Amino acid sequence: MMEGEELVNNLKHLVLGFEPHVREAGSLEQVEDVLQHLEENEQHFHRYEFVKQLKRSIEENLGGFIDEEIEKCSMGVPEEVGQDETQVDRITERVIHSSPMSELVGKLKRAVTEAAEDLLQNFGRQFESAVHNGESSQETSRPRKHYPDDDETSYSSSLNQPGSFMFMNTDRFVRLTEDLEKGQPPEIRREALRQLNMIPATEIVCSDQWHQVKSSVLDLLADPDQNLANSTLKFIMQAFSTTTPRTGEIFTLLVKFLSSQMTSHKSTAISSLKSGLDLRKVESVRLLKAFRLMNEFQREAPGYWVRYPEKYMEEILQSTLDLLSLETAQVVSPSHLIAVLDPKASWFIKWMHGSYSRLPVLTMLQRYPSILENAVRHCLRYCSSRRCSSDRMSDTSENAPWTSSLTGQRMVYTGAELEYAYFIHSVHFLGSLLSYTRGRDFFPVKLPDRTEPLTISNLLVAMISLITDPDTPTASPATEDWCPPHLLTQTLKVLCSTEEVCEICLCKDSITNALLTPLEQWLEPQSLQDISSAQLPSEGTLLRVADILSVIASSTRGRRHLLYGQDRTLLSRNESSAARVITEFTTKALDNKLTPGFAEPPSKAVIGDCLYICRQLYNTYEGLLILSHYSLHSCVAQAFHQACLEAEKAPTPTPGPSDDRRGRSNGQSALVWEDTLRDNLLNFASTAKGILLLQQTGSLNECVSYMSARYAKKLQVSKREKFGYGYMVTQVATTAPGMVALLNSGFIQALIHELWSVLECGLSDQPVLAPRIWPVDPIDRPSHKPLIRLLNVLTSFPAVYEALADQRVTVQEFYSLRQMPDTVASLIDRLVMVNTPAKIHSLFNYEQSHVCGLRILSVMISCLDTQLLLQSQYHYQEALLVSQGENTPQPRLVTGDGRPSKDRNDIIIDMLTVERNYILIKSYLIGGPSERVLPPRCLSQGKGELYPYPLFTSYPVPREYTPNLTGRSAMKQATSSNVFLPKDNDLSKLLAENKKKPEKNSDQWLDKCRAAMLTVLSSKPDLTKGNTVQYLMEQSVVALSNTKDAIFRQVEVSASEKAVRSYKLTSLQQLGITLAIRYGTHLKLLSSNSDATSSLTQLLKLTGSYLHQQQKETGSSLRYLTRTYQGFDWFVATVFLIFNGSLERSWKFLQKFSTLASSGFLWSCRLHASVHVAPELMLSGIPPVFSSTGHNIELVLHTELPLIASAFKMSGYTPAQICCHWLRQCFWNYLDWVDICHYLCVIMVMGVDYQVYVCVAILRHLQSDISRHMQDQDLVIFLKEEPIRGFRLGHHLPYMKTLEEKFRTIILSDMLNFSKP
Repeated sequence: MMEGEELVNNLKHLVLGFEPHVREAGSLEQVEDVLQHLEENEQHFHRYEFVKQLKRSIEENLGGFIDEEIEKCSMGVPEEVGQDETQVDRITERVIHSSPMSELVGKLKRAVTEAAEDLLQNFGRQFESAVHNGESSQETSRPRKHYPDDDETSYSSSLNQPGSFMFMNTDRFVRLTEDLEKGQPPEIRREALRQLNMIPATEIVCSDQWHQVKSSVLDLLADPDQNLANSTLKFIMQAFSTTTPRTGEIFTLLVKFLSSQMTSHKSTAISSLKSGLDLRKVESVRLLKAFRLMNEFQREAPGYWVRYPEKYMEEILQSTLDLLSLETAQVVSPSHLIAVLDPKASWFIKWMHGSYSRLPVLTMLQRYPSILENAVRHCLRYCSSRRCSSDRMSDTSENAPWTSSLTGQRMVYTGAELEYAYFIHSVHFLGSLLSYTRGRDFFPVKLPDRTEPLTISNLLVAMISLITDPDTPTASPATEDWCPPHLLTQTLKVLCSTEEVCEICLCKDSITNALLTPLEQWLEPQSLQDISSAQLPSEGTLLRVADILSVIASSTRGRRHLLYGQDRTLLSRNESSAARVITEFTTKALDNKLTPGFAEPPSKAVIGDCLYICRQLYNTYEGLLILSHYSLHSCVAQAFHQACLEAEKAPTPTPGPSDDRRGRSNGQSALVWEDTLRDNLLNFASTAKGILLLQQTGSLNECVSYMSARYAKKLQVSKREKFGYGYMVTQVATTAPGMVALLNSGFIQALIHELWSVLECGLSDQPVLAPRIWPVDPIDRPSHKPLIRLLNVLTSFPAVYEALADQRVTVQEFYSLRQMPDTVASLIDRLVMVNTPAKIHSLFNYEQSHVCGLRILSVMISCLDTQLLLQSQYHYQEALLVSQGENTPQPRLVTGDGRPSKDRNDIIIDMLTVERNYILIKSYLIGGPSERVLPPRCLSQGKGELYPYPLFTSYPVPREYTPNLTGRSAMKQATSSNVFLPKDNDLSKLLAENKKKPEKNSDQWLDKCRAAMLTVLSSKPDLTKGNTVQYLMEQSVVALSNTKDAIFRQVEVSASEKAVRSYKLTSLQQLGITLAIRYGTHLKLLSSNSDATSSLTQLLKLTGSYLHQQQKETGSSLRYLTRTYQGFDWFVATVFLIFNGSLERSWKFLQKFSTLASSGFLWSCRLHASVHVAPELMLSGIPPVFSSTGHNIELVLHTELPLIASAFKMSGYTPAQICCHWLRQCFWNYLDWVDICHYLCVIMVMGVDYQVYVCVAILRHLQSDISRHMQDQDLVIFLKEEPIRGFRLGHHLPYMKTLEEKFRTIILSDMLNFSKP
């Protein structure tokens, strides 16, 4: 039991231990709270002897009783335990209320009370003796932290070292102040200073004697007695450990002392710069300690000076700048000493980081121009002299002339090392200054030794000259971080990390030319003859240059600077651009054409880094355009195939004897090089045209497999790009060969398994202890992301055709609960065609999974070709109608066919019924935003009916879904070509005059036609209707066939009438005919369904036979790339409806139109497996409408509408995919009929490049919707399922005209280039 003198001592030590916590408290209540939670806040609480004795007392008195209680609970019958109560709680409760516990508490209270009274009665003797005797008795009784002694060097931390406390009355404090004065004996001053350190610094600064103390402290700091000086530094250190508004005065006092020491001629601590800094001298150590205190406070102060008045910060700033501005020629300056302690200028970087202090710092720095001038002058002098040694700033250098035998740290810094430290400090100081606008305003800087002011470019070029200097010694791995080229590289990279700063500071021709000097030395044969191998840039130099260039290329402005140069026109090739030098160096290095004969070629690491810069350029649309003529894809592919061969021959990197290390290293190096080339080759797939180039190299399958593996591991794309594989996957999945590669790599199967696991298996295999939250939305959040990923790759018809063509599904009698679908067809069978009890019972979450399958179906059938494919193979409409009919409480049978008769009120309205009804309407009706009514997918929230739309179980659909179009002026068209045109506008007058007397000069007539059409469509688009559209198309195609736009010769149909009739239409095309006739009938464009069906069938056979003559067998393994076009010809159907079902006029128009360049892009079937297409393009299976139109759409978007391009990038969906989808089906279901007609007329008359401008105008019109749905992560669903509301093509023609002026030269030549290899 604790008692007597031992208890008093232990209690006293405990009180002394928690003294700092008491001082932090602001009131008595806070003190009580601190003491109650002392165990939580005091790290060494359990090491106090008082606590240890208390634990022993509890164990002696209560240990046996606690063991008995535990044994009772373990051996006896368990009692009822409450919901929030455990057995431990019950045992604890019994022990607390037990009689042994009560007796122990009573004894402890009495003993501790007596000990506390004894301490209070003898307070002065007990505590003051502890203070004056150095607390020798506490060393073994309470835990103590280790703090640096006065003899330690200046590199350990100074702040937060504890003091002690004592209560001082005013009289004694006055006597203490007098004892500190200079005239007192050293013993008295030493004792007074020791007592001063016991008093909190805040009390001293706030006292009336502070002015006397301040002058005494200044004298003590400079006193020759080292004990006095060190104790004074300890006083300042303790003052800095607290944060009060008066701490700034302590800092000012310290800086004043340092200033006096730096300017005093009597000071022995300051030596000449040539002599360096000798830390064996006591005076130098003391001075460096003082600078260390100042520097540490400088770094800590920004964390809390915002709490205090601005004067506090201004005092610190002004004191620091006063010190740094001291002129000390040929002598160690304050900047040298700060640079030794903080070489990377972290104090200044922190001051500049916060907006609160940045402006005051820069404003005050204007009063001290010498600080900036000295830093700039020193950087220039150092860079020009090339005085660099990578070992200058190593604290543990083996080459140092003097080291301490105890610590192993440097004791002497030579003058050159101090200069180097100041150089490093200046570089970081200037780098931080250049990162901000107000900091850049200090430039240009006028220097006394220069005739012209120094600009930012001059400074950076000087730095780069040191990076690219071939005489720079190679640093060892241990000292790499301190070598000048590395430090300068890091500084330039920091400047490049902000796009605006990069553009202002580094996007200058002078800077990039300086960076490219090492590369140009390899590219100029004359220079290689004049220099030796020793003068060639080293590998480290090339790697640093490539590192800086890659950071520049990671931003849009920096990338454009590399592509075009400074102040150059966008999308224009510049033979002197940095991109040319980098690409030429990379291609020659890949082809092994850089070796001058006397030196080793650049290493693979250098080539890989330069190739990475090229990749940052060519994975963008602008970069691929500028670099296209270098055939970089072929060079990379050739090097990749060579690397594959080398990797196969290389030994497998397995553990073995030391003699085999080199062989294993070479083998591993070969594998790394192979992956590097594969990764860079894969990034061609970032653009639509890049996918074509990648496919032509024959490496698409390997690259996609590599991408699938990285995507599955969730690895970032590159060191400069965290995300992007989702966008790349979608781009690849737009094409038939890309989809085949994804299927072969197992990527599609992985997406299907991921979706299935989320829907049916849950998020993890952990046991579920609580039921899942019931989903409120049809698609809950966990399954939303896997659903979007799958939809992104299933929205293109060529890709879907490769995945589903001829894929029949066998209905099973039983499905295992663990049986997961592996293919798209099996996923449709399990989630969409849920029409058997076995399929229903195989789903754990039948409704949610089935709704998800119906949503997938709804997005897929937004593509009309995919809709026809699914209907022709799986007959999903019939299955959904049957499911609707079965969803009734009591079906009634009727006589005759025996089918259940149901009206709207018989069908149960639930989530599945509403979803099926939406799909049935959507797949049956064709029409733009105002031409059909699609029911909502949710119930009404008002007072009316929950679902006011009629349900049905058989086609045709109820009339409520087909709005009445009677009386629409746009639908009134003549059925004869002899009807006169109205002359109510300039376009109609022009067409009427040309009909009477055709214009002989086609180009002149077309110019008039374009002007008239632009005027009419921009102002009154509804006037261009009916007959006007017909005559416009007929007359324009005749005029265009006499111009340079007619790039194909017209071919006569060689097939006989019998052969044409025997031409077979697929079931998909026959369904398409039905759909088109239904749409034409709804628009009142066709009079007789049977005649129109026969005419459209005959027209499709004629065009099929006609195009078949110009097609050839490809021999490709792609299902989509057969000689016959696999989809429906929506362009022919559109032309047929425009001419009111006239077979003769439609066929005549199509024959003439087939000679025009625009036919290759408006008419999807025109160039399918065509002899007019370059063999490489034809065999790729990638149509020009994707590789050219889609690519140029994305090019214009990234240039003109970067926000839209970024929204697509973040959504993982591509503009090329949705635009090609719109174009392939001629905007059916997306625009009203009038705008579809206007679209065809504009493309034909204005030029094929207007196909790009139309799509860009549509995306611009949808910009706000795209941004919103990007945030909702359902952009693909919105763009596929929603019509383009509120868009009138004529109203956007002025915008398209501006795009034509900017981009026609590039886009038109690219689109007409499909016939060239």
